[in-house]
Amino acid sequence: MNHLIIFAHPQQSLNQTLLDLVVSTLLNNGHDVTVRDVYSLNFQPELSSAEKAAIKSGDVPIAIQIEQKLVQKADVLTFIFPIWWTGLPAMLKGYVERVFSEGFAYRTTEQGIENLLWDKKAVIINTHDAPRTFLDSNMIVTPSHHMTTDTEVFNFIGMEPVERLLFSSMDQASTDYIHEVLKETKETVDQLFPPAV
Repeated sequence: MNHLIIFAHPQQSLNQTLLDLVVSTLLNNGHDVTVRDVYSLNFQPELSSAEKAAIKSGDVPIAIQIEQKLVQKADVLTFIFPIWWTGLPAMLKGYVERVFSEGFAYRTTEQGIENLLWDKKAVIINTHDAPRTFLDSNMIVTPSHHMTTDTEVFNFIGMEPVERLLFSSMDQASTDYIHEVLKETKETVDQLFPPAV
């Protein structure tokens, strides 16, 4: 299978370790993997009114065409990012807004929205510094939050979210806890995408 991993974290962190683990596990299982690190790419997140109009008229910028070709080629898209201010980091939000654009990821018809990436699957791996009890009590992770990042983004364009891992309490996490996080991640990837028979 072809995997596209979209990664968003500006520093060396557990997210980077998770990325490396997911890549190595997929490669060891015989899958093809492409990584797009939005920070390393220095991806420009702003969707300007001029660009939006240009895309609507079919004049898609080269940088966006490159990303869209990678998305089109992929069977599975894996998003690895920390939850900041209850959602996607701004850099990743901008990537979604610019790359998953109208005419590529969806189109508007008289019957409503037609999603165009229905043949893709999505995996989401999130980290958060606060403990899960804090996330729950402050409604940072709720069905509505899942709707925002899963249903409203991925289902809107047709992608099927097949797994979501959320690791909380990452601030000053112990070595044993990090080991468990990595173990769960590897087991999940192995289960979802085992070696081809």
